[in-house]
Formats: sequence, structure tokens, C-alpha cells
Amino acid sequence: MTVPHAPDADGRRTILVVEDDDSTATAVAYHLTRAGFSVSACRDGLSAMTTLKGWRPDALVLDLMLPHVDGWSIIRDVRRWYPDLPIVVMTARREEPERLDALRLGADDLLRKPFSARELITRLESLFRRLEARGGDEAGEVHIGDLEVDRSRLEARVAGQRTALTALETKLLWVLLEARGRTLGRDEIYDLVWGGARRAGDRSVDVLVRRLRRKVDEVGGLYTYVQTDPGRGYRLEAVPRTLPTTCTASTATSSRRLPSS
Repeated sequence: MTVPHAPDADGRRTILVVEDDDSTATAVAYHLTRAGFSVSACRDGLSAMTTLKGWRPDALVLDLMLPHVDGWSIIRDVRRWYPDLPIVVMTARREEPERLDALRLGADDLLRKPFSARELITRLESLFRRLEARGGDEAGEVHIGDLEVDRSRLEARVAGQRTALTALETKLLWVLLEARGRTLGRDEIYDLVWGGARRAGDRSVDVLVRRLRRKVDEVGGLYTYVQTDPGRGYRLEAVPRTLPTTCTASTATSSRRLPSS
């Protein structure tokens, strides 16, 4: 989907805030504006979808429980339209599965209400730094097995088949690549991808790993790449897929099934 990205007249980054609670929306817009961002706001999911179909902001900050169209649906469609658009969810939902669903659908970060303005601004700036790194020294292309990773384009190709990655998925893949086969624990991955210490019980790393696996391990290539070391963490290694051994001897004197190796 190609739509205009209209920067602010003063060159400020543009943020779309989608929040139906007036006091929260006003407070978030106020603090983001004071931090130097240009802020637009929508009070329901339907108006947000209409806005996003015609304009691509630099980042999206949204609630999950919205009138007309919920936040999960917005994340799913926006991720399809703009694979690299930073998405930060702010929610009062306490149910872990619902919060994890937002991450599975493609949200880059999640804040539980109430949160401080400083925390929101810090996380947005961190996401922007990752996007800016695409054009810097970290950009490049790496090959392992039949996987090709192009960081500058936020994409990977498995056996020649292209798959778009979000900025966060690209960051995770690059972190694992740079570890050169070393197993990284969840705390280390969290620090390298999001920055900062992982809270006890936080499953963001596992959710992001599952998202990455769907894109590089489950598309029919000859290898699997994101390996789990139980109790330790994750590592990147091209491991040949185990093929079924259904061959049978084709001689006139024997039709016994060959032993599996």
C-alpha cells in the first residue's frame, strides 16, 4: 500500500495517537508535543483506519479497546500496509493473552496504564533509532543457509521467497546473527532489542521469537534457523530439516522398508 508520508512543516516526526478516553488522549498529545513531535489524534478505531489509509505517520500510539474497530484489528491491517511503522500499544488490560496478542500481531512495544510520559517518549525514540540505523553502518545483507537478510530493506528471503520484517523483527534477527551461534538468554535479548532490564514474567522476547519463526522457519525452506536451548534461551543456526524416510527398496527380491536413519 503506497500512501503519502507527509512530514510536519517544521520537520518534526509525526505521531498518530488513537485513544477514546479524552483525558488520556489530551495528556499523551500534550507531552508528545512538548517533546518535539507533531501529534494528530483519533478518538475511535474507524476514524483511525480511514486516516491511516490516506496518510502514513512516523509512528502509531494506540489503545486496544476502541469504539467501532478495536486496536488488534488496527495493528493487523497497519502491519500489512506499513511493515516498518513503529507501533506502541497503551492499554489498561490486565489479561496477559490479550496483551500478548497485540505483540503477536505486530506491535513493537506495549505500555500498561498508568505509565509516565517519559517512558512513552523514551520507547518511541528507541524505535526511531532502530529505523535510522537502517541507513547507517549496521545496514547490509547477510546469507546463512538459504536465508538472506537485507537489513536496509527490512526484509528476508528464504529459498528465494521474500518476507517483510518489522523493525523489531529485523533487530532480533540481527542480534541473533551477530551472536554467531552463541545462545542468548531472554534478559540479554531484551536488553539488546528493547534496551533496559526485562521485568519478571515479561514474555515479549518469546512472542517476538514466535513472530520471527513464522517468517523464516515456517515458509518451506531447507533449514530452520531460530533454535531453542531449553532453560537457556535462543540462538541462530541453520539446521537442515528432518525429511520423512518413506523410501522402499525397489528390487525384484525385496520390498522391505528401508530403516530410518
